[in-house]
Amino acid sequence: MGQVSIRLNGYVYNVGCQDGEEAHLYDMARHVEGWLQRARSLGGAASESKTLMMAALLMADEIFELKHRQISPQAEAQIQQAGHLLQREGARQERLVRLAGQAELLASELERTS
Repeated sequence: MGQVSIRLNGYVYNVGCQDGEEAHLYDMARHVEGWLQRARSLGGAASESKTLMMAALLMADEIFELKHRQISPQAEAQIQQAGHLLQREGARQERLVRLAGQAELLASELERTS
């Protein structure tokens, strides 16, 4: 099992990880540190807890936006598929009405000729 030392918000933390995941953990720590710097720039001289809270909110906002974008194309595809199904169902209904009309005409003619 691997272990890395990462620095976040001025503090060093020793974190365990699976062997081979060290680089990924360092990348994540750099990403989090970027959000902490952004939070500090927005909050001025804030306490550590407020900086962490602001960074968490900024990250949550990014995650929310990414999920929203991922859902939207899927929802759009489902809406288009439903539209096509509705069009086909409408065409089928029109055809059934036409066939029913023709059957009524045939029945009327058969009654007259009988």
